[in-house]
Amino acid sequence: MDEQITQLDRRLTSVEVEVASLAAEASVARSQYATKEDLAKLDARVAVIQSNYVTKEDLATLDNKLSGKIAAMDGKLSVDIAALDGKLSSEIAALRLQVSELENRMMRWSLATIITVSGVVVAVVKVWS
Repeated sequence: MDEQITQLDRRLTSVEVEVASLAAEASVARSQYATKEDLAKLDARVAVIQSNYVTKEDLATLDNKLSGKIAAMDGKLSVDIAALDGKLSSEIAALRLQVSELENRMMRWSLATIITVSGVVVAVVKVWS
């Protein structure tokens, strides 16, 4: 009977050692797994990150706003360019008129100078002859 108790004691000791070993392995394995608290923290962090992102709807809204503003600016620029074109056309026409008038005055002055010089030459020729 002592021998049976000794065998049972040894078996019990070996079982206790194995249970302790399994318990240690289980605690190591548990430390590598995520808990519900870890998932909740991660979920909160992801929610914060997602709140900072822009959605497709936000981009579509911004695109619509910018398209409207660009169209308005395009219309305004078209009007401004047309006004500037008209102003430049009138300025160019006025400049052409001034050049034409200057050309006429220069032609008259040249003609008058030629006639005057011709008269002086004729007078000098008559005096010498």
